[in-house]
Amino acid sequence: MLNFSAKRAFVLLYLASYLIVAVAIVLTVNHQQREAALDEAREKARLILDSKLAVHSYFSKQLKPKLFQLTDRYRPGEYFDPVWMSSTYAVREIDRYNNAFSNSNYYYKECAVNARSPLNEADDVERAFLGELKRNSSIDVRSEIRLFSGKPFFVVMRRGESMEKDCLRCHSVPQRAPADLVHEYGPLRSFNRHEGDLVSAVSIRIPLEKAYADANRLSFQLSVLLLAILGGASLLQFLLMEGVLLNPLAALRDRTDAILRDESRLGQDIPQLSRARELVELTGTFNDLSRHLRAEKEGLVGQVRQRTAELQELNQTLEQDVAQRKAVQAELAAKVEQLEAALAKVRILEGVIPICSYCKKIRNDEESWQQMEQYISEHTDAMFSHGICPSCFDEQCKVVKRREEDEDEE
Repeated sequence: MLNFSAKRAFVLLYLASYLIVAVAIVLTVNHQQREAALDEAREKARLILDSKLAVHSYFSKQLKPKLFQLTDRYRPGEYFDPVWMSSTYAVREIDRYNNAFSNSNYYYKECAVNARSPLNEADDVERAFLGELKRNSSIDVRSEIRLFSGKPFFVVMRRGESMEKDCLRCHSVPQRAPADLVHEYGPLRSFNRHEGDLVSAVSIRIPLEKAYADANRLSFQLSVLLLAILGGASLLQFLLMEGVLLNPLAALRDRTDAILRDESRLGQDIPQLSRARELVELTGTFNDLSRHLRAEKEGLVGQVRQRTAELQELNQTLEQDVAQRKAVQAELAAKVEQLEAALAKVRILEGVIPICSYCKKIRNDEESWQQMEQYISEHTDAMFSHGICPSCFDEQCKVVKRREEDEDEE
């Protein structure tokens, strides 16, 4: 199994955790700031829309009816002035003044298909939205982020005005419309409308480039601050771990290596390396183990010495036994030699020995006669001890008695 350094593992773990948390913080903060920018854009679009609808309502419900009522007696039938007779024109002009005064760069348009003013003509996306509004009456609003010239905009499109009966004077057919209106806009644009038809949709674009830049800048500043705090906390935590855990473990390793290099250190207590309870317990356990191993070692050394003495004593006994066996073997060898010599002499006595049938003398190799006792003594180790058997004793006694009797008779 591959070994690894705990310190290096902790460093890599902290670095990996720091990078992961850093990326997560940056992305989270940036996402939250972008969401805040979108919320601000939504609120701004709502305020713009509310203000424009308020202007429309004022023109349609108060200003135009009053002015028509006042000018009906004096106004020719062909007269048309969009300044007070067209709420759309009024809203567009007010928006232009507002942009000039506030230097705002938002986009507002009451878009329509075949709009009376080319400035209000719907683009392709707005045209598609108008077609969808006509097909589905449940749709009122749509918002999305779109790019224009590579710049992001928050786009809100909302259902606009429907054709009212009072508006048909200018939007039904050119013949019924004021001549000045036809002269101004021509006989084709924004005619042939019917009551209840969807006329327009409101399109608002709020630029997000500056908001996103501010969000990026703020997220960067917050990320730097949070990462600095996190980095300081991580560094402090690592230094604390290094001082409380890693360095004491390294010292414990060095003490263990010293014991392995010098066995005389076995049994010596290691001082307390840290105040951490786990390391205090580990050091105590290590000291207990060291003392136990010292006692075991000394016991083993004593047993080895005792066994060595026993083996030496046994070896001496075995040497003595070997010496005794050698002596016995030597004695046995001598006896064997004696037996072999005796056997050799016995072999000499084997065969036919010429002996006198009367005196029992034996004839030797030199053709001389020897007493049987002398011959056997010369050729064997046998020694003769003369005695008398009972029958011979009786016989000799009789002989002696007869001899005495004979002497008495004489």
